[in-house]
Amino acid sequence: MKNLASIVVISAFSCILGCSSVGVPPVQSQSYAALGHERVFEVDFHLVWKALEETMHKVKIIDRDPSEVDSGELKRLTRRRMETDWAYTQSRDKYQEYKINGSPRKTYLMARIKYKIEAKKILGGIQVVVNTVEEIERLKDDGSSAGWSSSSAPDPSRANEVLDQLQQALLAAHS
Repeated sequence: MKNLASIVVISAFSCILGCSSVGVPPVQSQSYAALGHERVFEVDFHLVWKALEETMHKVKIIDRDPSEVDSGELKRLTRRRMETDWAYTQSRDKYQEYKINGSPRKTYLMARIKYKIEAKKILGGIQVVVNTVEEIERLKDDGSSAGWSSSSAPDPSRANEVLDQLQQALLAAHS
């Protein structure tokens, strides 16, 4: 089963990098500094979760585990997860290149991002891990959509941005 999953991941990755339909330029990625997707906050679990809900209020939450908890139960929890629906935006790092009159140009592609977030109590605080699933809308030579494809390397700035916003929400709540 593990080998099958590896083959699927490698095939998808190689297809994203190497598959080219006629009239569909390859997707390229801008290199940026590595950013983290997890952070530990030295406050109580219920405060972190409340700030996380506030941080993610603009994105539709499609799943929480556990799904429903009251305020007393939230104070006793040591782990909780959430998953969002797709959020549509322009990619910050993935683009396609083309030429106009021999001069190179690039256009950043549309992206849709889904967040999978877990908060859990660990020694010293609450660890929040933000994983992102990213799909990119590829373009044909004429500018029309060639469909969505999974990104094997999601933009790390998205997860880091959520963590920064969470930190700001926690600081605002305690000031």
